[in-house]
Amino acid sequence: MKGKYQGCRMTIYGTLLPGAGAIARSTALENKLTEQAKRRLRIIDWHRAHGGNQSLTARHFGMGRMTLFRWLGRFAERGAIGLNEQSRKPKRVRQPITPWPIVARTAALRKAYPAWSKYKLAAMLKREGIFISASTVGRIFQRRRLIDRKVSRKRRKSALRQKLRFPNGLRIHYEGQLIQMDTKYIMLPGGRKFFQFTAIDVLSKRRVLRVYSSQSSRNGARFLEECMASFPYQIEAIQTDNGAPFQKEFERACKARSITQYFIHPRMPKENTYVERSHGADESEFYQQGNVSELLPVMQRRIRAWEETWNTIRPHESLGQLTPEEYSQKIKTNGLPTKNVVILQT
Repeated sequence: MKGKYQGCRMTIYGTLLPGAGAIARSTALENKLTEQAKRRLRIIDWHRAHGGNQSLTARHFGMGRMTLFRWLGRFAERGAIGLNEQSRKPKRVRQPITPWPIVARTAALRKAYPAWSKYKLAAMLKREGIFISASTVGRIFQRRRLIDRKVSRKRRKSALRQKLRFPNGLRIHYEGQLIQMDTKYIMLPGGRKFFQFTAIDVLSKRRVLRVYSSQSSRNGARFLEECMASFPYQIEAIQTDNGAPFQKEFERACKARSITQYFIHPRMPKENTYVERSHGADESEFYQQGNVSELLPVMQRRIRAWEETWNTIRPHESLGQLTPEEYSQKIKTNGLPTKNVVILQT
């Protein structure tokens, strides 16, 4: 019958299901507990289920009885939230004992010479008869907020993620063992730029060249794919500078393909000797010969044609006037003479 349910009229007493509030509170509490607190809560549940025997619980979980005692006290006082990790900061923290006049003088020197390090300023203070260590000077800078946060974060990041440099005396004796990469600006009318990405094999001098509209790390990763498809051998290691094209996505692409990435030292382009010299040849033999175009597709076609010329037509003095293709075939047939092994020095 309409309006009835099994012969009885339906009555609505409220808009919430019974127990919905408790379920919501339990869910909120679950989100506030850390994984460590959840583990402690399971231990307390086991403790209750076994008659509240602290010695038995401590032996079962391999922990001290006093630790369990503290957990039980925190649970009784604040509930499950009390089992979350608490601050371990000491109740009594040591206070700086450097006299205020020295602090003021150090801060004044820092403001006068903001680019100087704590070591230089400690030496200057020593001249004035103030004998404090460079570490103390650094702590004064930190407390007085006299440190450039941007520079500090950059140095901390560099210290935590030390970049791999190629070992001194590295011997290159087969193709693909080390590929040097770099980018080159292609200046266009109106201040616009294209970017040439270059990869050169240290041993055979074979190159892969591409042109992109930007030097992003995404284009760097794309260029790595082009190199893997173009070089007729497996790439074992790559050496780059510290620029943006060879960070982030490029680094992830190298790791995904198990390719070792070496970085040169900052402001040391001479460590990327082979690719830098090839860029000099590009400038005099290619760009200065009227091969610059404002159209990206045209520039890409021309750079591929120049890559083919470099690898198969142009003789190279460093290879005994052979092309990279001819040199590659020669060492495959006759092997690499000991005198032709490339030894890299940092």
